[in-house]
Amino acid sequence: MYNIDMSRVIVVKWADRNHRRDFTTEEYKTLIDYGLRKLAGSDSVSGAVSKCLPVGVIGFKTNCLARKFNSTPVALCDALAETLGKCGFEENDIIIWDRSNDELEKAGFKLNASSFGRRCFGTNSNGVGYSRDFYSSGKVNSLVSRILTDLVNHNINLPILKDHSIAGLSGGLKNMYGAINNPNKYHIPNCDPYAAHISNLKPIKSKNRLTIIDAVRIQYHFGPGFDNRYLDYYNGLILSDDPVAADRVALEILEYFRRLHNLPSLEQDNRPVKYLDSASAIGLGESRLENIIIDTAVIDSDGRASTGELL
Repeated sequence: MYNIDMSRVIVVKWADRNHRRDFTTEEYKTLIDYGLRKLAGSDSVSGAVSKCLPVGVIGFKTNCLARKFNSTPVALCDALAETLGKCGFEENDIIIWDRSNDELEKAGFKLNASSFGRRCFGTNSNGVGYSRDFYSSGKVNSLVSRILTDLVNHNINLPILKDHSIAGLSGGLKNMYGAINNPNKYHIPNCDPYAAHISNLKPIKSKNRLTIIDAVRIQYHFGPGFDNRYLDYYNGLILSDDPVAADRVALEILEYFRRLHNLPSLEQDNRPVKYLDSASAIGLGESRLENIIIDTAVIDSDGRASTGELL
């Protein structure tokens, strides 16, 4: 038996180890539907979604810095939006967003700020911008995207799992740098404690409901820009309502691929991921692996699930 107060992370992987291509929308839907049901402890997807997401306008915070090469996949957003649509969410009540329109378009997203269909736009869109007031947490003092403060009721964080040349790990907490006006101030040293304090800003902490980390392709070195010399396939998603626990499990996977390719650990490479412990210390979530329940499942091509190993 485990403590019901422990943080829980669901890892859902494709069973075929030779699957070395981008996922289709249908493949993502299979992983998302299973992962949400497992996370919520529900027999149905609609029951799971109602437990994880209150009604309202839902933001999908993407990571589009690496253009089409290694950004949040359009197919992942399509799959998640279709799942929410089947659970009663209106298409126009979904906003796919990131820092800029240009980044979204170069990652393959189609912009839409109209009252029809799924919306998609950046903070730099006309009439959007950043909050008028600064928000503070610890050493961070920033304006926050109005998409988060004013336009959505809840947010799903959809980062890509990859190496980061300063932070070590680029996952969920690091992805929220794209929600503030002055991210360049908060990188040295190793983004600690800034990645924690940014995710603790009131609009970010209060509206982030769910983290789904895309770990289909792992860039295990020389990130965050794309470099195909250091790319390998994990073929999975990491889901949790604890953003720190999700990142902690992601770190295990990233370090595994570094060992697999004879690279030093991030700490040995002078990029220790200390910001997860800083996040735990201020109550954002759980960074200690021994206090995280990790449920790993593998899904076959017929959608059948079985218990799997994390690494």
